[in-house]
Amino acid sequence: MLEDQQILLDLLGSILASFNEISAVFKADSIEAANNICDDHKLDLAILDIYLPDGHCLDLAQHLVSQHQNIKIIILSGAAQEFVCPKSLREAIYGIIDKTDAFDTLRHCLNAIVKPAHHALTQQQQIIYSLMGEGKTTKEIAKELGSAHSTIETHRKAIAKKLNVSGAELIRRAALTRTIQSIN
Repeated sequence: MLEDQQILLDLLGSILASFNEISAVFKADSIEAANNICDDHKLDLAILDIYLPDGHCLDLAQHLVSQHQNIKIIILSGAAQEFVCPKSLREAIYGIIDKTDAFDTLRHCLNAIVKPAHHALTQQQQIIYSLMGEGKTTKEIAKELGSAHSTIETHRKAIAKKLNVSGAELIRRAALTRTIQSIN
C-alpha cells in the first residue's frame, strides 16, 4: 500500500490484513519507501495513491510490474479521474478508484482480485456464516432458520473445513467479514 495520508494508510492496511488470503501487508508513505518494499519482498497486489510528496506513482507502478510479473495494481486516489493508464500497465491495473467513492467500490475490486474463501460457501452456508458473524450461537441460528441444531452444526463444520479454520477463529473471521461487508 502506498498512501501519504497516515490515517488512510493505517485503515486500508487493517482492511487488507483482514483478508485471510493475504499473508502480509506492507505500508509505505512515500515512493522511496515503496521502492524499498518492492525490492525486498514478493508482491502480488499493490494499492497506490497517484500523487505523493516525493513523486508520481507511474514510475513505481512500472517498477512493480518489472519486478513482480503477476502483480495486480489498484489506483486509489483523490485524483483518480486524472489518471491516464499507460499501455504498459493496462494488464496490471485492476481498478482506478476515487477516494470519494463508497468503500463498497474498493471492497468489490479487492474481492475480485483476492477471491475470499467465504465466497465459495453455499447460499445456506453464507447465511449461517453471516449469523455467526452477528455473534449468534448454533442454537440461536437453528431457531432463527427453523432448522435442527444438528443441521446447523453440520453446516458450521462444512464452513470451517472450506475456510480451513475452526472454533474461535471461525467466529472471529465471520465477525470480521460481517464488519467489512457492512462498511459503506
